[in-house]
Amino acid sequence: MKTAILFILFLSHLNFITAQESAFTKIKELYYKANPDNYQTHNLNMHTNQAAIGLQNTNVVFYYDSWQAKPEESHYKLEYHVVKVEVSYNVSASMDYKIEYLFDENKNLIFYYKKVEGMWENLSLRYYLDKNKLIKVVSISTDENGKSEDYSDTKKFNQSDVNFAKEYILKSKEYLSFFNEMIKIEKLDK
Repeated sequence: MKTAILFILFLSHLNFITAQESAFTKIKELYYKANPDNYQTHNLNMHTNQAAIGLQNTNVVFYYDSWQAKPEESHYKLEYHVVKVEVSYNVSASMDYKIEYLFDENKNLIFYYKKVEGMWENLSLRYYLDKNKLIKVVSISTDENGKSEDYSDTKKFNQSDVNFAKEYILKSKEYLSFFNEMIKIEKLDK
């Protein structure tokens, strides 16, 4: 009986690992494919002079696919699928941020990347998700005093990681919503 239970536990653990590896492979393949050679892009550039910060430049790039929604009705009605959103911005001349959101075919966030470089902090953060659930976290940070901290996990996520993932799932939906509005604006006078 104990052998059967251990065998079942082993199989369920093996199944979990296989599913996780499959998700990582999918994320990796999509991430390296999501570039201007394979997808269309829309770029948004903003330049804002903010008090106490100075000139802040923000650049957002949407990588997307499009196709005719109903070719029998209209050749001009398109459907869109955003694959990746890249956001980069600065805080004055002292801090640079790069953030990436990667989406699956169901518009779910599957990968979040954040890189911070500057005077006060250097950080690299990667969140891997499958069906809106966190499956891996990798964090590497160095503070202004040079103290480095590395962290990686695939099972026992702390609550701050879970909350952070939920927050960025919501933010990713805002980017998708903004993209849809941008498409509407693009068509207004056409």
